[in-house]
Amino acid sequence: MVLPPPNVTGVLTLGHILGGSVMDALARWHRMRGEATLWVPGVDHAGLATYVEVRRRLAKEGVRIEELTREEAIAAVDRWRQDHERRIVEQLRAGGFSLDWSRYRYTMDAGSVRATRTAFVALYHDGLVYRGERMVNWDPVLRTAVSDLEVQNVEEDATLAFVRYPWADGTLGGMEVATVRPETMFGDVAIAVHPDDARYAEALGRFVIVPLAHRRVPVIADAAVDPTFGAGALKITPRHDPIDREIALRHPDLATPVEIFDESARLTGSGVPAEFHGLDRSTARARTLEALEREGFLVRTERYRHSVGRSERSNAVIEPRLSMQWFVRMAPLAAPAIAGVRSGEIRLHPERWTPTFFRWMEGIQDWCISRQVPWGHPIPVSHCRACGQDTVTIDPPTQCAHCGSRDLTPDPDVLDTWMTSWMWPFASLGWPERTEDLAEYYPTSALVTGRDIVFFWVARMMMAGYRFTGRAPFSDVYFTGMLQDEQGHRMSKHLGNSPDPLDLISDRGADALRFAMLFPNPVSEDGPFGTSTLDGARNFLTKVWNLVRFTLPHVPPGAPPPASPELSSSSALENRWILARYRRAAEEFDAALAGFEPTRAATVLHGFVWHDLADRYVEVAKEALAGRRGDPLLRETRSTLLFVVERALRRLHPFAPHVTEELWHALPHDGDLLATSRWTPADEAPADPEAEVAMEAVLETIRLLRNLRAEEQVPSGTTPPAWVRPAGPEIADVLARERATVARLARVASLTLLAASDPAPAGTAGRVAPLGECYLERPADAPTASEALLREREKLTGLLAKERARLTDAGFRSRAPPSVVSEVEEKARDLAERVRRIDDHLKAAGSPPAG
Repeated sequence: MVLPPPNVTGVLTLGHILGGSVMDALARWHRMRGEATLWVPGVDHAGLATYVEVRRRLAKEGVRIEELTREEAIAAVDRWRQDHERRIVEQLRAGGFSLDWSRYRYTMDAGSVRATRTAFVALYHDGLVYRGERMVNWDPVLRTAVSDLEVQNVEEDATLAFVRYPWADGTLGGMEVATVRPETMFGDVAIAVHPDDARYAEALGRFVIVPLAHRRVPVIADAAVDPTFGAGALKITPRHDPIDREIALRHPDLATPVEIFDESARLTGSGVPAEFHGLDRSTARARTLEALEREGFLVRTERYRHSVGRSERSNAVIEPRLSMQWFVRMAPLAAPAIAGVRSGEIRLHPERWTPTFFRWMEGIQDWCISRQVPWGHPIPVSHCRACGQDTVTIDPPTQCAHCGSRDLTPDPDVLDTWMTSWMWPFASLGWPERTEDLAEYYPTSALVTGRDIVFFWVARMMMAGYRFTGRAPFSDVYFTGMLQDEQGHRMSKHLGNSPDPLDLISDRGADALRFAMLFPNPVSEDGPFGTSTLDGARNFLTKVWNLVRFTLPHVPPGAPPPASPELSSSSALENRWILARYRRAAEEFDAALAGFEPTRAATVLHGFVWHDLADRYVEVAKEALAGRRGDPLLRETRSTLLFVVERALRRLHPFAPHVTEELWHALPHDGDLLATSRWTPADEAPADPEAEVAMEAVLETIRLLRNLRAEEQVPSGTTPPAWVRPAGPEIADVLARERATVARLARVASLTLLAASDPAPAGTAGRVAPLGECYLERPADAPTASEALLREREKLTGLLAKERARLTDAGFRSRAPPSVVSEVEEKARDLAERVRRIDDHLKAAGSPPAG
């Protein structure tokens, strides 16, 4: 695996720890299974994003980065990078992630430089990289183009101005045009209407005057115009609107559009009246409306809500701008990636992301890869002043490849950071060199990342992998959700609700933080994270610690490392049961990790350790461990306890490596590290469904009798007698064999089994359950048995009514899967049978139920 390289824009967030916890669980699991496992660390130079952060910091110090030389700006950014890189590495090490630090990479190290230049040159010579004037998303604050994925669309209020463009021939009237950007009219080349709009049939071919600019432009017809918007007429400004640009290209006779904005989106150029020169867009908009109103061209204004594109980096309103940029043709690169996902060569987890992936990939646009900032990989193109040709080479050229001249000018732009990151799975392993790591570990196995960069990075990595290596870069992609605070807000450094992972690790420990990331909230879903989640993880690990402390006194001196106990059908039921439960949990745990379901794996393990092992088995086994059931059973129970506890530590290790390593060394063990010990197969413990069923009957009987004690308010020091009427001979046999265990744990003086024909004992409280009927001698001041049964009947009839209501709901039966309907039907039958048996007892006692 490769670690998604954190941006050196800042430090790691809890989102990084979430992904790292999943990846480390996978890495440790596969390593313990004996598979050669490599997890490559590294950081990303994050070109534009890092530049923005440094620009912001320098501005606070009173320094404008635009006023620095290129070399000074790069030096300032690199100092920032080094400071934050150290902090990121410190955080990763504190998390206990088993990365191979000997293979640490940086997306601007020498190997990455060569990989980036090699990829660009290959695409250029294959005709997949080109330079051209295209409509781009221009950030006027950063003065650079940004990709579509770096634009956030936000609904905002605006003023919709209705402007009259007078007829050029001097006749009265004119064309009424609605626009939210009147300041762009200085770049208008036409007014367009829909060809089927009868209102403007006679206007086609006529000319109007652009207000304030005093230029003639024609009225044209184009099907792209929405006749329902505004007055149905659209001003065409080809250099600053993508739709206008497309319309202009379909009408080649229109005048060549002029540029009206500079790089900072201030009005400029010969087409702009002098009074508006140098104004930014918002000021120019207000001044233009004032002038239009003053000169009688403003018909009216309306409030209008529309989508505004803002730069993800600077929050500036994006200016659509025709600009000469470098692009990658994406459609030919997307086809193999689409085929790879469609064929199952690459699998997305959760699978619900697959349709979204296809929708985006099948409508993919060319990628603008040039950025007008100093920080990043220089575009490997040099322009020859002598012959006018470009030289595109992997190594920086010393002379023109076409005429031999040494008068070369390097391209001033840098590459989008993703142009390097999209090669991370193979470039981090040494590509384009044929390294041993590349041969051994590529294609990589799995990628774990946030869903927010599925198109920024994941899809592009697929395309790069197929293009440059001929193979998929990974077989599985697992998308994590977004962490939220306990109030449901997305965690963000800007909101101040995302604590530094180092602070949490210092306070709670790395293992508690890691386990809280995986349990109980599903990793693949957006979900809350906070103090209660951390408390739950800490309590669980404390439970594990105390479980080992309980086990240690029962490990004989010199005991060998645990092996699977050899039990038989005559062995203690609790020992057979806990081994069968361990096997079932281990099988489900392994299947969950193999299926990229870390939360299900953690849930299975949590339930087994906390409930089956620590709460139930330990309580049942204490009598045997105390030696009160004989030496053979003492040895068997000690062996079973040690085996199950040690194996539970192995299963827990990928999620909580520090505490499990410490505890494992306290037990008899082979080898130097739990981290490198053998992953034991689930089937080393015997499957024993009979023991599972039998033990559930024992545990359920104990639970029912304990509940009766609580409900009847039996004093804690009292041990009343109890009776059970088993529902069948199998349960009767089990309870007869385990009578002493039930009596001890339910704290009753005796346990008597009743035959089907025996009457309910006098002076008792009773409960009916699937396993049978339980009775407990009541305290002298307790309600009568009939009263207790009536309360139980009221509760059960209420539950039965709810289930029957669901079954009579046609909508439920049509929507619910057949298995769910069958489950509800079975539950209703069981409840009805329990009510019937209570009614029989009430009738026999002379207290028939009312109704």
